[in-house]
Amino acid sequence: MTGEADIPVAIEKVSYTYQDAFIKREILKDIDLSIGSGEIVILTGPSGSGKTTLITLIGALRKAQSGSVKIFGQELLKAPQRKLVSVRKDIGYIFQQHNLLDYLTIRQNIMMSLQLCGGRISRATAREKINAVLTQVGLEEHVDKRPTELSGGQKQRVGIARALVNEPRLILADEPTASLDKESGRRVVNLIQDLARKQQSTVIMVTHDNRILDVADRILHLEDGEIQSISEAVASSTSRMLRLLERHDPSSSHYLSALSLGLTRVAMADNRMDESERAMIGSALNQASNLSQAEIDLVMELAHTQLCVQGGHGNGKDNGFTPEQSRHFINSLRAVAGADGSIGPEEIDEINAIANELGFSLGSSETTAP
Repeated sequence: MTGEADIPVAIEKVSYTYQDAFIKREILKDIDLSIGSGEIVILTGPSGSGKTTLITLIGALRKAQSGSVKIFGQELLKAPQRKLVSVRKDIGYIFQQHNLLDYLTIRQNIMMSLQLCGGRISRATAREKINAVLTQVGLEEHVDKRPTELSGGQKQRVGIARALVNEPRLILADEPTASLDKESGRRVVNLIQDLARKQQSTVIMVTHDNRILDVADRILHLEDGEIQSISEAVASSTSRMLRLLERHDPSSSHYLSALSLGLTRVAMADNRMDESERAMIGSALNQASNLSQAEIDLVMELAHTQLCVQGGHGNGKDNGFTPEQSRHFINSLRAVAGADGSIGPEEIDEINAIANELGFSLGSSETTAP
């Protein structure tokens, strides 16, 4: 039987209000949330929705005002400072801006985490732990450098090493890819995922980056201080996409929305999307629209978001597309499926499923297994 102390996060009826001399604003409203051991949870939502407030309450960096916040069975509401400090020893923090001390070496930055969370530790043990975690993040050769000598991606990996050196039971990451390019961001998130799995740690990650949603076991969407249902989050993303498309070409907005989601489904049929498939999706959307590259990227990310949180597909038969659009749709699905050099059975099944759902007739060119 799972005991209360085994549940990393258990929140009930938590509200939080900011107040100054001029305004009182409720940031969180009666939040209920339970996160299991080893679970990777991504928290999304617009700026100002309460994501950082919630994650700092979970991390014992901010005192709760009402309700119940239990971390590994420890109640944080009205908890004395010494208990908050004790709870933090089981938590690893990964910050957007790294928060490394430039006058210390990489080894010394990580050593501070060991000393703060691990208490007394021998020099030999500390050196062994630091070397091991830096090897895991691929920075063992940079141990004596200072942060100013590293790239942004390398600094973020140092931040991950510092968070994981004590093998925390809970990892909190606040926008870990925000200051990184696409490739570096993906590597960082994959690293967090891999190391968390090895250490059996629970991960809560705040992000605006829709390209990394696939690492999550569960996605939570926080808006206006409340955790939305999956259907509400999907509806919100769909509305944003349609508004963008309708500004450019109202007659094609429905087609482009369906096309972007269909292409994403095919690319993700084998549970991954590589860069060749992403590029092919962008090319297909570019051919079918007058959107700028930045707008195409947004449409692709929104489609990916929908797929990750929706977990299901449409079932409409009356698609309203022209014959030319229908041909382009199916040809684009096939192009994306073959972008990586081969078309797998999962992709074939997904193309056929999409065609069936949207009422396409594949005819003599129907996609079949090779």
